[in-house]
This record gives sequence, structure tokens and C-alpha cells, in this order.
Amino acid sequence: MSRMREVGSWKLEVGSRFTFLVSCVLCLVSISTFAQIDTKIDTAKIKIGEPIQYHFSIPFNKNDKITLPELKDTLSYHIEILEQKTDTLIKGEQKNIVQYLTLSCYDPGDFLIRSLPIVVNSDTLLTKSFQIQVIDVEIDSANLTGFPIKPIMEEEYTWVDYWDKYWVYLLIGALVFLILLIVAILFLRSKKGNRGKSKKVLTPYEEAINGLKSIDKKKYLEKGQIYPFYSEMSYLIRNYLGRIYHFSSLELLSDDLVGYFNRTTHLEKDEIEKLKQFLFDSDLVKFAKAVLEEEKHEFYRKWAEELIEKTKPLELEDETVQEILPNEKYRKIK
Repeated sequence: MSRMREVGSWKLEVGSRFTFLVSCVLCLVSISTFAQIDTKIDTAKIKIGEPIQYHFSIPFNKNDKITLPELKDTLSYHIEILEQKTDTLIKGEQKNIVQYLTLSCYDPGDFLIRSLPIVVNSDTLLTKSFQIQVIDVEIDSANLTGFPIKPIMEEEYTWVDYWDKYWVYLLIGALVFLILLIVAILFLRSKKGNRGKSKKVLTPYEEAINGLKSIDKKKYLEKGQIYPFYSEMSYLIRNYLGRIYHFSSLELLSDDLVGYFNRTTHLEKDEIEKLKQFLFDSDLVKFAKAVLEEEKHEFYRKWAEELIEKTKPLELEDETVQEILPNEKYRKIK
């Protein structure tokens, strides 16, 4: 029994020594780690929202590979990072990487600024942790002066604000305006072009004279083209007489046209005979393909122009004042 007590006592003593040895090793590692990383804060006691200047410095050589901790906007739930920057300091042959942090806390109480891991080559070192105290700000509610609630302030809009808000509508409006402008320009041009293209209405005399000039330019007689010569000449004479005497001359046969003038006093007897002979010869050429004497071609060309000149209408000076007699407006020139 006593032997068992000795064995148990020996095991307890060995265990205690092992625990003490491990604690010493860990303490030495911790001291070695903190010795290599210089960590400082400017204060451990602040009011809510006040800044704490925190920085740590790491010595390094040329070939050392250092990995700093990736920090976002907080160190812990209560400790916030307001600003951070990294710098390199060189003093003689000594080089240090320094990371500066501006910290703050917005809750009252005691909080821990935890250690941060820094990897130097293959070793992981820790910065020193700090206990800070955050003091609440006392408010004397008894002597607090109240202020009335201010009305809502109306913000003045600038043209940039209007553009950001209504640019789609402005763009659509400008596009519609441009389309309407183009349509209006095309419409006005088309209208102007139609006005320019509208031909002046010719009088019966002007139309007949221009027709004779057109026949002469085509030189039917010089080319031996008798059919188109008599076809156009007969149409020209029929149309001219129908226009100045206001009847459907183009719808009448040659005999009916001659009979019409025999019943009126529009043409003299010799002119009616010449008209009858011209119409008869024109029908022979057009329908029977007859070949007339060359003297007749020149004769009928000259006779047509003389007939037009003799029957040319005269315009009255003032139709509203003078009494217009039947056929007075188409009085023959003698």
C-alpha cells in the first residue's frame, strides 16, 4: 500500500514538473514573440468615439517575407478601424515595417484589443494585446435646453438635377421635335417643288403656235415621215378650233366638223373649204396610207399658221364694264 502511494506521488511530481516546463517554454516563446514586434497604443482610456493611435513595428532583413494581417473595418465587435496605413522605416542598417491604425469604440465598458498574427517567413508572430476602458459621456438631462423641430428644408434643383431626373423625357422630346422638323422641311420642299413644276396654262393661240414649232423641230417632211406630220397637224387644228369656239371638236368626224362650221359664222367660206380639203387629205394619209404631192405638205403647213393667226382671240380691255356680245371675245383679226 505504501509502495502504491510512492508510485502515485512520483507520478504527480513528474506531472507537475512537466506542466511547469511547458509553461516556461510558452512564456519564453511569448516573450520572444513580443520582443520581436514592437506594439504600442497612445492611450488605454478614452471617451466614447475618441480615437486610439495604435501601431506595431516589425524588423526585417532583405530576404525576409512578411505577411501582414488583412484588416477590414473592425478588429472585433466593439473595436472599429477608422484609418490604416503601412510604412517602412530605415534607421541605419535596421529596417522596420510599421502599420498604423486609428481605432475607436462607441460602447462604454472594458474591451480587449486582440493580438494580430504576422507571418515572418515561416514563423507566425503575435502583436501585443491591450485592455482599454471606454467611458460613457454623462448628459445632464435636467439642464438640457430643448430646441424646436426645424421645418423641412426645400433643396433647390439645378439643371444637373433636372437632367438626371428627366433626361429620358428630354431625349424623347428632342427626337420627336427633330422628326417633325425633318417632315416639315420635306413637306415644304415638296410643296415648293410642285409649285415650280406646275406649268402655266397656255391660251389656245399659244398652245397652237408652240405645237407648230414642235412639228417643225421634228422635221417630219425632211425625213419623209408623212403619217406623223398629218396626224399631229390635224389634231392641232381640231384642238385649237374646239378651244376657241368652245365645242367638242376632237369627238366629231371630219364631215361633221365641216358641217358645224357651215352652220356658224366662225369661219369664212374659203377657209371652210380649205379646212375640208385638209381634213380629207389627212384622213387619206392616216387611214388609207395615201401619198400626197409634196407641194401640199408645205401648203398645209403655211395655211395652218395663217388660220391660227386669223382666228386668234382678242382679249377685251375690261369685261366688267363693256357689254360682251356673242363671240365678241373671239373676234377675228382682219
